[in-house]
Amino acid sequence: MQINHPDKGNRLTEPADTVIIIPSLNSPLIDRVVAATNQQEQIGRIAEIVVVGKDEAGLLTTSERVRLLDTGEPVLPGTARNLGIQATTAALLIFLDSDCIPQPGWLAAHLAAHAAGYLIVGGSILPQGENYWALSYNLSMFHEYLSGRPSEPRSLLPTLNLSVARRVIDKVGLLNEALPRSQDMEWTTRMKAAGFQPYFWPTAVVDHQHNRLTRQQVWQDCLRSGRYARQVRLEYGRTLQTPYLLRFRRTLRLLAPLVAGVVTMQVVRQQPTLFRRHWTTLPAVYLTKLAWCWGASQTV
Repeated sequence: MQINHPDKGNRLTEPADTVIIIPSLNSPLIDRVVAATNQQEQIGRIAEIVVVGKDEAGLLTTSERVRLLDTGEPVLPGTARNLGIQATTAALLIFLDSDCIPQPGWLAAHLAAHAAGYLIVGGSILPQGENYWALSYNLSMFHEYLSGRPSEPRSLLPTLNLSVARRVIDKVGLLNEALPRSQDMEWTTRMKAAGFQPYFWPTAVVDHQHNRLTRQQVWQDCLRSGRYARQVRLEYGRTLQTPYLLRFRRTLRLLAPLVAGVVTMQVVRQQPTLFRRHWTTLPAVYLTKLAWCWGASQTV
C-alpha cells in the first residue's frame, strides 16, 4: 500500500473555498463555539459555517456566514456530518464539535497544515476539564491528542477537531452511519487504508467542554466506546495493529483489570510531566480503561 504524504503538488494555499461543519443536537454551548470560530484571525477565508442538527433553544445567531441546517429530528453526529458534507461543494472541510471551543490560532493552524500539503489534519485539545471527572475523561480518552503531544503521522484521528480535503472524501466516501459510535475512528482509518496519511497538528487547539461530569456518565461513555471501537479495530486490524487479545471477548473481560492497569501505565509514560501535575486523576483514568475493556468484551 502506498501512503500519500504531504501533497506538494496540490497544496491548498488559497482555501477560500473552505467550510466549517459543526454537528449539534441542542448544544448549550453552540453560541460560544460559533462566536469563538467567528473571532478566528483568518475567518475571512471561510465561505460558511454550517451547524447541522437542532437548536431548539434558539442560541444560534445565523448570518451571511453562519447557517443552521435543521435536521427536523435528532440524528447521530456521523449522520449530521454527512449531511454537512453533502450540503456543500467546498474543497476543504473543517469539522468541529459543538462542545469544542476553538482557541486563538486554531483556524490559522488548520489552514497552514493544508497549505503545507497535508490532506487530513487533526488538531489537539487542552488538558483540562470543568471538574475532576471531565478532566480525567479528557486526559484518558484523548491522551494521544492533547496539546502537548508532537506533530506526527497517525493511524486515526477524532472528528471533534479535524480538517479533510474534499478529494479524500470523494475517494473513501462518507462516514459509516451504521456505527452509533466510533464513526470517526472508522472513517479516518479507512482514509489511511486508502493511501491517505492522517496527520496530527497540535497547534490547532480546542477546549473540549463536554458533559461527562460524573463517574456514572464517564463510565457509561467509555463502556459504549469500547463496545464499538473493538468492532472497528478488528475490521482494520492490520492498519491499526490491533492486539490479538481483542478477538476473544471472554478472555478480555477476565483480564480487564490487568489490561486496564497496563494501559493506564502506558498513558502516564507518554506524558509523565502532565500526570505528575494531575496525579489525582489516575484512579479515574484507570476506571475509564476498565470500562472500555468491559465494553469491548460485550457484543454489539
